[in-house]
Amino acid sequence: MGSPGPAKAGGGRRTLKFVAAAVVGVAVAAAVVGKLTRDGAAETARREEATFGVARVAPPVAAPPVQVEGPDGRPVALPASNGALTFVNFWATWCPPCRSEMPSMLQLGREISERHPGRFRMVAVSVDDGWPEVQRFFGGRLPGGLTVVRDPEQVATRAYYCAARGACPESFKFPESYVVDGQGRIVAYFVGDRDWSAPAARRILEGLLD
Repeated sequence: MGSPGPAKAGGGRRTLKFVAAAVVGVAVAAAVVGKLTRDGAAETARREEATFGVARVAPPVAAPPVQVEGPDGRPVALPASNGALTFVNFWATWCPPCRSEMPSMLQLGREISERHPGRFRMVAVSVDDGWPEVQRFFGGRLPGGLTVVRDPEQVATRAYYCAARGACPESFKFPESYVVDGQGRIVAYFVGDRDWSAPAARRILEGLLD
């Protein structure tokens, strides 16, 4: 009667090969699922961004060096990014869509500034005739984390509108927002009001921080 040892050893090797193949199969399946998940998430993000609406400026153009008026009446230079990504919103208190988007815009600005200290700033450029209207809109006190300036003659407004498009539009509508990178270049803009609490809004802006 022959020894069972070799048969057992062969069976063990076959078992080990089966286990190894199973492990490899699981790893491959996991990698495929992971890739599909990532691809699906990326596609979802692209669709959300397309729905949210952002106009990319390619290649980026230099933001026009213009001056606006600060709350103290003194001139303020735009852009004054100091290496930070700057979100520049043109608005007016008499513009219903501007008023509607302001709360979610301010909240988004606070959240991104907290997540990326020193790398993001938000500027609201009002085209109102005077500061009293602007002060009343904010309840008598300008909000923290937001630089509020005025452009009553719409000089800065026209300069930004024309620079981003490479040509001047026939008319200006509000609100409109621009993103200026740390090198002082307009890289994107948004036409019209937005719900800035949408996940796509943060993704777009934080993506431009990279």
